[in-house]
Amino acid sequence: MTYLGKGIYTLPTAAKILGIHPKKMRRWINGYTYQKNTEHRSVKPIFKAEFENNSNDMIISFIDLAELLLIKNFIQYGISVQKIRKAAITASKILETSHPFAIRKMYTDGKSIFAKIALEENDTSLLDLIKQQYQFGRIIEPTLYACIDFNINNNAEKWWPLGKKGGIVLDPSRNMGQPILHKQNVKTELIYDLYRNKHSIDEISEWYELDKNAIKTAISFEEGLVA
Repeated sequence: MTYLGKGIYTLPTAAKILGIHPKKMRRWINGYTYQKNTEHRSVKPIFKAEFENNSNDMIISFIDLAELLLIKNFIQYGISVQKIRKAAITASKILETSHPFAIRKMYTDGKSIFAKIALEENDTSLLDLIKQQYQFGRIIEPTLYACIDFNINNNAEKWWPLGKKGGIVLDPSRNMGQPILHKQNVKTELIYDLYRNKHSIDEISEWYELDKNAIKTAISFEEGLVA
């Protein structure tokens, strides 16, 4: 398996970028087991990660990250993990892709796709969600869709977490997909580490020939990830 052009994120890094607890993300990706009374039960992953992972050393690709971004939105608006898992399996068949929540069609035709899923699964609660058009529109937010670039195959290709005018991008073809200042191609984490180590914005600007506003944007972005 080649990682070239796919983006590489450790689980803690991906969790920080997405604002998801690492333990929760691990469960979404690997599944988990639990005990009820004397019985051990297994819960399957929400989706199949692009790379083969073991439980201790997990590598996440950019397409996984884009998938998790929408899954997070679904959960924030009250769709259970169990329903998302079932929806993902059915959506994968309908859309013929392993990452149905990371393609353009889910953002543009999500309501009709979920209607098909609800009918196939005979799930009245999903149908109820679809009927609440405003609620469903908030789950697949137009603002989120506007922050993602898609390739010719309609798969998520780049993510602009502050919007396309915000100056920061995650692009798997650049710096392994880490957040960077788009124009300067400098990792925001590098700038923030220098700043945390008591180097001034003036110093950083001089060393890397960066605009001071771009440096402030990088620092603010990284502080938001930590918060």
